[in-house]
This record gives sequence, C-alpha cells and structure tokens, in this order.
Amino acid sequence: MISKTVKSLIKPAYRSLRKVVSTDRPSGWTIGTFSGCEVAYRKGTSDEDVIAESLDRDIYFSGVPEYQPKEDDTIIDVGAHIGAFVLRASRKVPRGRVFAIEPCGESVNLLKINIALNRLDNVSIHHAALAESDGVCTLNYSQCNWGHSTVARRLRLFGSNRSETVPAMSLSGFLSQNSIAGCAFMKMNCEGAEFPILLATPAEVLARFGCMLILYHSDIWTRNSVSDLVSHLERSGFDCSFRNKVGKRGWIIACRRRKA
Repeated sequence: MISKTVKSLIKPAYRSLRKVVSTDRPSGWTIGTFSGCEVAYRKGTSDEDVIAESLDRDIYFSGVPEYQPKEDDTIIDVGAHIGAFVLRASRKVPRGRVFAIEPCGESVNLLKINIALNRLDNVSIHHAALAESDGVCTLNYSQCNWGHSTVARRLRLFGSNRSETVPAMSLSGFLSQNSIAGCAFMKMNCEGAEFPILLATPAEVLARFGCMLILYHSDIWTRNSVSDLVSHLERSGFDCSFRNKVGKRGWIIACRRRKA
C-alpha cells in the first residue's frame, strides 16, 4: 500500500511520465518488489534487465570486490537510469551520500518515483549529463529504454530519431557544484561519454576518487583508444584492470594506488 506522503512525492514525476512514449516496445509501467526494494519500471522493456543486473544479481558491487562500502561513503552513479543501482548503493551507505546522474527525462521521472517509494533520504538526483565541459548537449535515444548517448548519432546506429537537450557539466564542475571533496566509488555507464569525461578530468581532480567502475564503449567512441584512457588513469595514480571484455566493450576497474 503506497502512503499518501509517498503519493504526493511521486505525483509530479508520474504526470510527466504519462506524457512520454517509451522507446522500447509499447508497455505500461508497474511497481514490483525486487530484493526488498519497491521499483517502478516499464514492463516488457529493458528496464527488467537493468533491475536484474543491480538488484537480482548485484553484478556491480559483487563484480568489484576491491571496493568494500563503508556506511558513510560517497558514491556517484553516472548514467543512473531508473535507479536500480542507486537503490542498492543507498542501503550500503546509510550514513553516506549517493549522487545519481541521469540525462534521460523519462528515466529520471522513474528514478524520482523509486527514491520516493523506498523513502531514501541520502540520494541526490541530477537530471544532467556529464561531458568534457560545461554547457548543454543532445542526448540521442536508442530504440530501447537504455543505451542513450551524448556522443553517438543513434539515428545512424540504431534507427531512432528521438533526442533530448540536457544540461551538461564536466566531472570537475559537478564535484565543485555539489561540494564533493572525496568519492569512495563511482560507477560510469554513459555509452561512450566516459572517454571525453575522464580524459578531460585532471589528475588532481581524479585524486578525489578511491575506486571507479568504468563501463567502456570503444565501439561508440573512436577518437581515443582504451589504452589512452587507461594511461591517463594510471598517470593519475590508479591501478587498472579489465573485466567482462566482450568485443569493444567491457569494464575498467580503476583503484587508487596505495602509497608505499
């Protein structure tokens, strides 16, 4: 049963959501329970895969054992989608903070509903995209509810002609704007934008991070190689390793190098 308080919180996001047609195959949205979390999602769409990854199987925290959350840690999720990873992260750092960054307006509305449904008070939601520099950018939609990108022309790659203009800011700018002096863990899943975001971030700013899980998409971003990205991270004081490599995609785990 959803309380009147929660209903009042989710009503504005719900009204906005009703006006948008999903890019996945047509389906209504519903609320289900997954790993003890109430989740609003679009039935029969890729939302179900996102929920399975973060809540049913917990692939991100279990896949990076180098990072062991402390209850007062700060976590940043770049490409938060509807908030499946954010829901799990919030409960791992009950006295900490979770920053959820998502450029897609439709997904942000569901993200807001999910934070309200679970009564989480340590999550900060940002409808924006991280980029090489501050300004605005175009988010090009894929045909599914995930996979949208600010650096790929989805019209050419996936047959979608939908897009959205969103505020953009550099990683340095985001940290400054939100007074983030240190971040224990950052997950990045932003469809190729991880390259310009991180390569434009100087070593002294990257020094604020303890561990990063970077889902790289070198099939989308071709101006720099994975080696370029790893070299920049290593010069900035990280030890890097690869996991889950499939073709031109995979995970980079970057952990702050311990001083001898």
